[in-house]
Amino acid sequence: MVAGRLAAVLGAALVVIGAPAGAAAAGENAAAESAPTFNADVGPILYENCASCHRAGQVAPMALTSYEEARPWARAIRTKVVAREMPPWFADPRFGQFKDVTALSQEDVDTIAAWVDGGAPEGAGPAPDAPEFASDWLHERPPDFVLEMPIDVEVPAQGEIEYLSVWAENPFEEDVFLEAVQMRPGNPAVVHHAGIFTRELPPGTRLGQDRVRPGGQLIPMPVPINPYEDPAVKLARREAARVFVEDAQLIFYRPGGGFNRFPEGTAKLVYAERALEFQMHYTLTGRPETDRSAAAFWFARERPRRRMITVGSGEHGGTGQVRIVESEEQLELQAGSGFTRTPNIPPHAGDFRVTGIWPVLDDVTLYGVWPHMHFRGKDMTYIVSYPDGTEETLLHVPNYDFNWQIEYDFVEPLKVPAGSTLKTIGHFDNSIRNRYNPSPDREVFWGEQSWDEMFFIFTKYTIDKEDLGKRTSN
Repeated sequence: MVAGRLAAVLGAALVVIGAPAGAAAAGENAAAESAPTFNADVGPILYENCASCHRAGQVAPMALTSYEEARPWARAIRTKVVAREMPPWFADPRFGQFKDVTALSQEDVDTIAAWVDGGAPEGAGPAPDAPEFASDWLHERPPDFVLEMPIDVEVPAQGEIEYLSVWAENPFEEDVFLEAVQMRPGNPAVVHHAGIFTRELPPGTRLGQDRVRPGGQLIPMPVPINPYEDPAVKLARREAARVFVEDAQLIFYRPGGGFNRFPEGTAKLVYAERALEFQMHYTLTGRPETDRSAAAFWFARERPRRRMITVGSGEHGGTGQVRIVESEEQLELQAGSGFTRTPNIPPHAGDFRVTGIWPVLDDVTLYGVWPHMHFRGKDMTYIVSYPDGTEETLLHVPNYDFNWQIEYDFVEPLKVPAGSTLKTIGHFDNSIRNRYNPSPDREVFWGEQSWDEMFFIFTKYTIDKEDLGKRTSN
């Protein structure tokens, strides 16, 4: 999975840096004396930009929190940094202005390259101060409520693990507005990405336990009130529970992320009548693991005016109202539902194109976007078309990488008037040229598992005319 793949890639790039002899050694020593050093130059760069993941107990396959840890990986670090593969940041710089950009400056890239080319010296000066990381919640005040998953999820050592949904009772008797929310993995080494959603139980169900597969662990989820329900009806209910509701998502976690404080006057809304769902995507480490992730909630101190809404526009289960696949418009599954079923990706298709179109019915303010595909995802572009006919590219990800789920939050929120259209264009590579493709000769279905495919772009926005003053809040 991701950790093993990263280790293999970096390991392949690793070379042994030996000490040459004679005149060559003298030239090497002279170069080393003028080269950047770890203590003065490179260590601070790694600590600031890399160590949040590259440290003990996190998802990265090696730690980079000291010279002794970083030195054996010097050539691999150079390769990845110069290629702009690390730190992960995939937005085309020509479009959009985003917060929390993780891409290194060219000056930092050149410094790391020169350090490695000069022999990767430690330097005579003192080592940089070791990085410190928050061991608890990131808000300046303690959380008002902490919700843990109701079970310890068992993660196997090997094989395939399904995308897992773990449901929990809603602890609130009234609607609650959140000014901030944070998701924290119980075991960061195995949580690839995750999210927490509010969900209504499908009709005819209650919260109980069931197995995702025969012999598997019992997982809290909606189960039929009638235990003798027809299996086909049971499957339909499970599918209904996966339908994406526009204001369902509370938080999304990825390594290096997972904390959201919402802009003044906005809040996430936890509906009292809904249950809570932890959507967990795990990666395997080669040994049995367990995880019990948790979320912290900070209640809004003042009544907000607008909900912060996260809408998933796309396929599988998205809310985009028009879908165009390979130049052919797709029909809705059911008239008026707004849902379409995209044709499967054929074997060996190297540039399968999908376009999702979402008409904007009210004046809205956009705060950020997050593209989501799986192993065949190739690129994604997000465009707004205004009523006057002008267009603006908000985000272009030319080299999508499923291993890194990145949210792109705008530096300045964007006002989008009613009558505009939000358009998402994505391409998929199901060919042998895609190094992450597990089976190029297989038709790819749309679904939640990594070996299936998704076409989603999540958009964070508020509706300008909305006023929550009449709702009950904590």
